Amino acid sequence: MHKTLYEALTIAFPELKEAPLPDEQDNFESFKTWMNQFYSNLQQLNMMDFRQSGIDECHRLQQLNIDLDELRNQIENEMGVFDEMYEDDHPDPQAVYAYDSELIFNVIFNNIKLFVEPYDLALLVIEQENPYWFVVPNNEELTHQIITTYNHIFGDEEPMVLID
Repeated sequence: MHKTLYEALTIAFPELKEAPLPDEQDNFESFKTWMNQFYSNLQQLNMMDFRQSGIDECHRLQQLNIDLDELRNQIENEMGVFDEMYEDDHPDPQAVYAYDSELIFNVIFNNIKLFVEPYDLALLVIEQENPYWFVVPNNEELTHQIITTYNHIFGDEEPMVLID
């Protein structure tokens, strides 16, 4: 199962064929290091500061010459709603935080998805407190294989999902 995940990822990221597989293939830190061995393929969203989304670092977005300023502006505009929410007093800070996290997640990832779809790419997200994300070719069989094999190895703690 481990090898299948890494093989599928070398289809999505051909340069990783040149990277030796990690010794600990079921260790998330090793997985992360392997994914980013040559380029920033796996980015992390900082939920406390949505501006640190990994968009600028994403090698695939750079390769496609996606207008990163436009993407950031679109996110900033939608997050303006988020900022306005804090102007009001909220009785339950826990509920606000949960809503805010979901809002940040949806705004960031839905916008990235909108910007990569015209290039026939799909957005995969590893759900964590500060989620990781990466962009792969939009091939149903490939994305299914990546998600299934990843979740078999790591999914108990940090499941992967397709943003659709």
